[in-house]
Amino acid sequence: MTPEFLKGRAMGRRGMLGLALGAVMLAGLVAIGSPDPVLGNEPSETTILTVAGEVRNPNRGPFDPDNDKFFGYSDVAFKAAVAFDYDTLARLDMVSLRADFPKHGPEHLFEGPTLAAVLEAAGATGKTAVLKELDGYQIEVPVSDLLRSGAVLALKRDGKPLGIGDYGPVQLVFPRSERPELKEMSDDHWIWSVFLIELR
Repeated sequence: MTPEFLKGRAMGRRGMLGLALGAVMLAGLVAIGSPDPVLGNEPSETTILTVAGEVRNPNRGPFDPDNDKFFGYSDVAFKAAVAFDYDTLARLDMVSLRADFPKHGPEHLFEGPTLAAVLEAAGATGKTAVLKELDGYQIEVPVSDLLRSGAVLALKRDGKPLGIGDYGPVQLVFPRSERPELKEMSDDHWIWSVFLIELR
């Protein structure tokens, strides 16, 4: 049976204007508050992904309106979270997969950690994941559906790191070319420029 989130929606994608605004405000992701010594240290490099909400392994403190400008702009607040830089993500369970994106378009080789590995590192306990893009678009999906579908947080496409304006630095992808049950999956959940995963 096809999970509900794999079915297409009537909703169209947003314009690139919001993405441009998100790129301009990306600097707000760099200064994401002071680390709490009890929680451990934040990454030494720029944070590109934050996992918040129901997590057991936080490495940063709560949302700070004075330092977390982009989170504030995006109506995001949390008590604690796990901040990942590129190198930390790249040290997790990295996989390669082939998939057409956009749907029925050219096939690409995507590389990145499995979503399962990222959630495990964060100590995620939530049943629902809200993934949010820099431009404000977001999806809310049962974690079990994402894991069952082999979700990957791609950092590279065809050997090159994904950059701002090119679906990066993190894009949610699925092994659509490798698993027959995903062949007709719509692009609605292939969200790009993911900066936040909130577990509920």
